[in-house]
Amino acid sequence: MPIRAATTRALVLSLLLASVAGAQAADAPKKNLEVSGNAGFAQTNGNANALTTNFGNKLKYSLKGWALGQDLAFFYGEADNKVNANFWNGGLRAERTLTPRLGLFVATRFDRNVLQGIASRFEEGFGLDAKLIVAPKDKLNMQIGGSAFQVNLTPGSTTAGKRHFPAARVGLDYKHSFSELAFFQQTAEYLPNLSESGVYLVNTESSIVAPLSKRLGLKFGYLVRYNSTPPERNGVVLKKTDTFFSSGLTFSY
Repeated sequence: MPIRAATTRALVLSLLLASVAGAQAADAPKKNLEVSGNAGFAQTNGNANALTTNFGNKLKYSLKGWALGQDLAFFYGEADNKVNANFWNGGLRAERTLTPRLGLFVATRFDRNVLQGIASRFEEGFGLDAKLIVAPKDKLNMQIGGSAFQVNLTPGSTTAGKRHFPAARVGLDYKHSFSELAFFQQTAEYLPNLSESGVYLVNTESSIVAPLSKRLGLKFGYLVRYNSTPPERNGVVLKKTDTFFSSGLTFSY
């Protein structure tokens, strides 16, 4: 791993922890913790053998004007003893409220998508988060900022593009609440490479949660990962789009 990339990530993580620690020492307000997790599993045996599993979690810890969030998503699948899905995506994010409608954030993220030739991809980013719609049942946020990426490919994969590059970031986060516990949420982000024209990433996530009880519910999710210039593996250009559908139980606190 390049020294500069490791240093950049260390600085971002230090800023995340320092910002939260500083706010806690200065204000020491009442803690506010939100936790949710989900998991799903399916297996088929007989004429066809298949296994799929997914899990994820989200955590948000809020102080007065500050918030630290963590999230993780994992998908794994096999069919006839051959891996057909191996995807990780997780990150940390620190936010600071500037006005009732505007905030500042810094974040770091890791993802791994073996079938798309990505052994590891690190991102460090920052930007502004604006609340465009704040209503009892509807919320819409928009994020504008920048990121730095460092990419490592799987063995046998090659790319003509740069593996370390800066990118701009535009994101949207929409949530509609059907009731106190049931909701639909849609997120999307566009990440154009600033050092190469026509190179960009698009990530989206759609999810819907239906409650079974106050803490337990059913969650259905659909992830899309698009890479305009995917790597080649053994001389074959990999597909630009990967999708992941998940269903299972979710727990929230």
